[in-house]
Amino acid sequence: MKHVIIGTAGHVDHGKTSLVKALTGIDTDRLEEEKRRGVTIELGFAYLDLDDGTRAGIVDVPGHERFIHNMLAGAGGIDLAMLVIAADEGVMPQTREHLGILTQLGISDGLVALTKIDKAEPDWLELVNEDIEQIVKGTFLEGKPVLPVSAHTGEGLVELKEALRELISGTSEKDAGLPFRLPVDRVFPVDGFGIVVTGTLIEGSVSVGDPADVLPFGKKATARSVQVHDESVDIAYAGQRVAISLAGLKRGDVRRGDVIAAQGTLAATNQIEARLSVLPDSGRVIKTGSELHFYHGARSMLAKVTLIGLNELSRGESCYAVLRLSQPLPCRRGDRFVLRFYSPLETIGGGVILDPSPPKRRRSKETTALIDSLKTREHGSAEEIAYLAANELNRVFTEPDLRSRADLDEKNSRSAIDGLIAKGLIRMLIPGKYISGEVLASLGEKCKRILEGYHTEHPLRLLMNTAELRQKLLPGPEVGEANAVLSALEDDRVIILIDKGAALPGFSIKLTPQQNAVRDKLLDVLISAGYDTPSIDELSSQLAKNEKKEFEHVLESLISSGRLVMLSPQILWANETFDKAMSLLRGYFESNSEITLAGCRDMLGTSRKYALAFLEYLDSNRITRKQGEARTLR
Repeated sequence: MKHVIIGTAGHVDHGKTSLVKALTGIDTDRLEEEKRRGVTIELGFAYLDLDDGTRAGIVDVPGHERFIHNMLAGAGGIDLAMLVIAADEGVMPQTREHLGILTQLGISDGLVALTKIDKAEPDWLELVNEDIEQIVKGTFLEGKPVLPVSAHTGEGLVELKEALRELISGTSEKDAGLPFRLPVDRVFPVDGFGIVVTGTLIEGSVSVGDPADVLPFGKKATARSVQVHDESVDIAYAGQRVAISLAGLKRGDVRRGDVIAAQGTLAATNQIEARLSVLPDSGRVIKTGSELHFYHGARSMLAKVTLIGLNELSRGESCYAVLRLSQPLPCRRGDRFVLRFYSPLETIGGGVILDPSPPKRRRSKETTALIDSLKTREHGSAEEIAYLAANELNRVFTEPDLRSRADLDEKNSRSAIDGLIAKGLIRMLIPGKYISGEVLASLGEKCKRILEGYHTEHPLRLLMNTAELRQKLLPGPEVGEANAVLSALEDDRVIILIDKGAALPGFSIKLTPQQNAVRDKLLDVLISAGYDTPSIDELSSQLAKNEKKEFEHVLESLISSGRLVMLSPQILWANETFDKAMSLLRGYFESNSEITLAGCRDMLGTSRKYALAFLEYLDSNRITRKQGEARTLR
């Protein structure tokens, strides 16, 4: 079933409440003061049952200028607007202001109800219709029905209901699969039920038992019971007026203007980036540095405006802007807001939130680049927004990371990731971990600079230790993520990975003739020695005096290149000796489940000293595992 909220709007005493009562039989003036004064102060709620079985909620908002903050609290969840204009008075100041507010809130459909037609002469009605045609020009109500009606006589009510039914049939169904969100416009305690909040469910669906966050201050609660139009239900859907009894809260934990949201799905912010617009008929301008009243959902606060690329915004103009908020605001990309002047209080414009949690911008960041990113957030596809977010994250990320930064729902986020992977714009490094191709390329350039510096500083070392490279390249991520990045860079031929080291492709150790002579002498000695090699000190003592100064550098190059394997600080084997020992070990384990130190000694035909160094090297490299006095193959 489709769930739609109709909102009334219009000047004070133009018959909004009487019209709602005539349509629904429900008196939305619930306060004694409202009944005494004949003026709606708080929001009123009713529902309209149509012949086809559709039930639409109606929010009756106050029209008096003094209560316009209450009007704004109710307007945020409206799908269709019914602008009410009294035939005997015509267009009035709050008519214009309410229409401007509805336009800024992104409401795209509705009609005009011309009330009190029993009190107006035909000639006067003609003038009023001309005024209506003029004020709706260029708004979402241009070309929409203007229906004469009288709540007193009942004239036009049937036609009005039919027009509303047609509008409702053309309204898109909301996605019930989204995480639920409810801006709170009323809070009150009920004996036996605890704290009850009411509002229009603007996203998703909420069921009895659902865990919830109370934002902006992060209190935790559970939906103990749910009501729609005073009837208990198991589940309520976006587009319905809802009352939720919340368990786990005490008086004062939730206030009007707070947001009840599915747990872990919404965050609060003190700064937003947005598209800002000034009403076409405003007599004022917005300047950089202006402090304005900011209205979002049922919440209001002060906001300081910084225009992007402009110093001043005049009537009918729009631009991107940064708004610094005086209070934390729970919001999403695409949310609408209204701005009113600080003094005197009058509506000047509003806008749409494009980035609810913008990154800290560098002062040197080009205005053009910032504008381009906001254009993507305003007009881009889910894939384009996701790719922008992946680049802004500038690191390895998970799908929830991207979903939060891009402000996408789970379905669109998953689809965007799949599409970007198919296009090669992001990479899956390991299951559940991704990186933007642009960010990976940037890390590749950084990695090249690190290795170039290392190779310059250590020309006789073939490889930089990967642990050291990880620390310099990616100091934050866990080892698994960092290793996955290095593997991706190897796949892209940016680096070469060998064992526990990394190098640039094409880098090789270049020895001098004298160093080559020392190298050949050392290899001859170590290869001839087999397993029973001389210690490093003994090797050095076998060299001539003029060769000893090159010994350390040459030894370093042989170890770094893998030509020699260092079993311990004093025991070196040539790599062919090591390979021979590994071949014997593999053969041994084909018929044995474990090997002892004595067994290894006998297998190699060497002494206990060399067999122990070999086994401890294998243990440290996780090839074998020591269990008591024996080793098993991992």
